[in-house]
Amino acid sequence: MTTPIVTLTTDWGTQGFFAGMAKGALMSLIPEVQVVDVTHGVEPFNVKAATFVVKHACTGFPPGTIHIIDVASNHTEEHPFVVVKARGQYYICCDNGLPAMAFGSEIEETVRIPVQENGVYNFAAYTLFARVAAKIAAGASLSEIGPRHEALLQRPYVGWMPQGDGYRIYILFIDNYGNAYLGMSYKEFVELRQGRQFTMTVRDQEVTEVMASYYQQHAQSDPRRKLRLTVSATGMLELAVKESSFTQLMGLKANDSVLLRFKGQ
Repeated sequence: MTTPIVTLTTDWGTQGFFAGMAKGALMSLIPEVQVVDVTHGVEPFNVKAATFVVKHACTGFPPGTIHIIDVASNHTEEHPFVVVKARGQYYICCDNGLPAMAFGSEIEETVRIPVQENGVYNFAAYTLFARVAAKIAAGASLSEIGPRHEALLQRPYVGWMPQGDGYRIYILFIDNYGNAYLGMSYKEFVELRQGRQFTMTVRDQEVTEVMASYYQQHAQSDPRRKLRLTVSATGMLELAVKESSFTQLMGLKANDSVLLRFKGQ
């Protein structure tokens, strides 16, 4: 890549100065760098939500892109800082379960980032990750960054599972509009459905069709009956409420679930 690209995916929020500090460090260390904010709105310490973002937003960048992921980056011997190469891109993060959940068998190489004994890394993206990104942008191999790291932390990343006469589907991510991204892709849904009618139970509401968009007309007066099941740009099923917040009206949040049943199942 002629112009280095470094992305930031964090739980810092947009009110503080953290993004500015990290960007300043990157621009000082990497000539002509292009810094891209993927999001600073991941729910604090929510590794599964960060995994969802990385899987669907970061992997579409060009080969050679460097991604800094600072969510629940609390360095310990069990959760070291690492650089993961996957799909030809580089991910600088903490081994807190995210790399294994996000990339699985697509991981090409992983190295551990050396840290100073008794070092303080409360803001790893600024004090450490930016320097590592600069080395990679300058052409350093991962073996020059640190020793190979084989045993990535494994955490379950369950999007859906069979339950009784149906399927339990988990909410993996809530966006800024209060829409809920489900842990089942539309492709998986179609394969399970096999052309049958279905019912998705969301608390005391039932959804029986997949709508083309948020704005498809639905003549119902109860705001909660404006519930839409649609397909997000990620390819995952999504629950939304027209011109309102699904999470506020339905009282569901990330890690809660809905139940899917097919007629005749």
